[in-house]
Amino acid sequence: MNQNELKDLAVKYSFQVFTLALLLFFSIKLWGTDSWQTPSLVGFTFTLFFYVIDGWVWYWVASRHKDFLSSFFTGTSGLRFLLSLAVLGIYYLVAGKAGMMTFLLVFVVYYIVTLAHHSIFFSRVSNRL
Repeated sequence: MNQNELKDLAVKYSFQVFTLALLLFFSIKLWGTDSWQTPSLVGFTFTLFFYVIDGWVWYWVASRHKDFLSSFFTGTSGLRFLLSLAVLGIYYLVAGKAGMMTFLLVFVVYYIVTLAHHSIFFSRVSNRL
């Protein structure tokens, strides 16, 4: 694949992540209770920042260092998990024990859905490289 095709894939991935996060956000806003709104906003923000940056870093690695892609995917998984734990810890420090279970459940929905999307998207892309 040439750089333009890789760049198109990074744009496509970023757009899909944005659409998926927006769909989750509005679904939770529509069907969730008021206590779900803050966790949903945090999950939406985390998803956008992490996965859009992840898509562009993938583009950089895939266009310059294809031999490091497996290390990139391993590092991405670890970083995603550690940042998620950090977000959970910060929320616990700010909000306390009261709404932690609701936050955890809503945040895990974002985490699992975007994890599945990430895995499916990049497994298909990696087979084409």
